Amino acid sequence: MNATRPVGVRRHNLGLVLSHLAVTGPSSRAQIAAAVGLTKAGVSSIAADLIARRLVAEPGRRTAGEAGRPGSVLVVDGAGCAGIGLEVNVDYLAACVVDLARRTRFHRIDAAVDPRSPKRTLTRLAHVARQARDAATAQGLTVGGVGVALPGLVDPGTGVLLHAPNLGWHDVHVAPLLADALDVDAARVELDNEANLAASAELWFGDGGAWGDYLHVSGEIGVGAGIVRDGALARGSHGFAGEVGHLSIDPRGPVCGCGARGCVERYCGQEAILRAAGVDARPTTSTGRPDGSLARLLAALEAGRVRPARAVGRAGEALGRGVAGAVNVLDVDTVVLGGIYSRLAPWLVGPFTDSLRRNTFAVRWARTRVEVSRLGPDAAVRGAAGLTVHRVLTDPASLSPLVAG
Repeated sequence: MNATRPVGVRRHNLGLVLSHLAVTGPSSRAQIAAAVGLTKAGVSSIAADLIARRLVAEPGRRTAGEAGRPGSVLVVDGAGCAGIGLEVNVDYLAACVVDLARRTRFHRIDAAVDPRSPKRTLTRLAHVARQARDAATAQGLTVGGVGVALPGLVDPGTGVLLHAPNLGWHDVHVAPLLADALDVDAARVELDNEANLAASAELWFGDGGAWGDYLHVSGEIGVGAGIVRDGALARGSHGFAGEVGHLSIDPRGPVCGCGARGCVERYCGQEAILRAAGVDARPTTSTGRPDGSLARLLAALEAGRVRPARAVGRAGEALGRGVAGAVNVLDVDTVVLGGIYSRLAPWLVGPFTDSLRRNTFAVRWARTRVEVSRLGPDAAVRGAAGLTVHRVLTDPASLSPLVAG
């Protein structure tokens, strides 16, 4: 017998029990054993290990109604482990700490983005990350890792931001720079595209579990999407899947920042909507500038002004046309509207849905559902923190503290 096999089985069962608790909530050892196919004695041994690691707690409540004596209840311990999430956007930096019970313990927004200098911006991001780490430590939490959401093409394997068109950044070595500033190994800093992490956040913190396979479309300055299949993010062969904003819907249309013409982003991104609505077209994110251009657009819409409503309706129609192309290829159950689209939903969902269904080939046999995200603009940074939370929940043995210098 392979000497490592018992260790591997034990590691698998640790994740099996902890993941079950994370999904189902408080459960007795007998309930867990029946659900995951282990013996009650085996679950008791695993539970003792997870309690020792401060990943599971036993609050002392007892369950009734089962055969035999009532058993004490086990829960995921939110006081033990946490992940740090960081986000770089075009006009803000964000940081949060999320514990294993999926509660946000710290949240900070910083407007110190300098598109001209990735190094200065990342130095500032490292400062915010240290504040998050200190806040977690002060609350008695063990930080298990750092996740970073970035607005562009990312190579998670090397920790490099390859291209961020709305920042003008190319080939920025984000993970090594942050790791050096935080005095940790670069392998402890995980990177991904912001749209991917927003889509993952729906799965981990939102309603994603009820949506089947879904395409999460998020808009701010740009337009991105994340694809979830079989309960996991689908990245594509090179990790670049989901660039819905750069689907061309008019080959003679305006030039996009990516170099192509007529991209969805040129018709449905925030700048295009603002310009068509006759509102100040200097795009700002709703997080970086809560009183900025999006707030003025929403005020105009709520006041019943015709031109802004027409502009948002046209953007919804164009977005539906572009997303229909992705749906025709991917055959997902649900399309989810996030980012600014969730804020614009009362005026956008109708035109978007009509256009999506009009341009979806299989609509007569499989009508794609349209949902609006409830997570708001924090989805990407929460998804970044969720990288650590999800890893620990599925593989508790992977947890080791993020050592400060």
